[in-house]
Amino acid sequence: MKKLILLFILSSTLLFAFKTNIKDAYAIGIFDANGNGENIQHARKTKNNYNGTCYTKVFVIGNSFKLKPNVTIGNSIGHYQSSKPIYNNRKIKIGEVMLFKHFAVSNGNIKVSFRDKLYDAKVFVK
Repeated sequence: MKKLILLFILSSTLLFAFKTNIKDAYAIGIFDANGNGENIQHARKTKNNYNGTCYTKVFVIGNSFKLKPNVTIGNSIGHYQSSKPIYNNRKIKIGEVMLFKHFAVSNGNIKVSFRDKLYDAKVFVK
């Protein structure tokens, strides 16, 4: 009986150790293949055209635990490139900035989602 209780406690703590804690996610920037881009945090529509290959930056608040968001521009699916952690003044990790590469972009909204939950879809890309 003691072994069964111990096994239950260990398995439940391991399950909670790998839990994601995503509070929010935003698209913060878009860049073309040459590195020219713009900040899209407070925009509804991009100023430039981003046809072909482009890159998007996404800020994720919380702990994603190796889970990557699904980032799309119209029909183009973003491919994960890199990540950079963001810390506050007390050296506590508060989020990550992730870079995604998109191929064959024509136009459409930037959509950021985790496990089919939509977090951001306000910016239209020309």
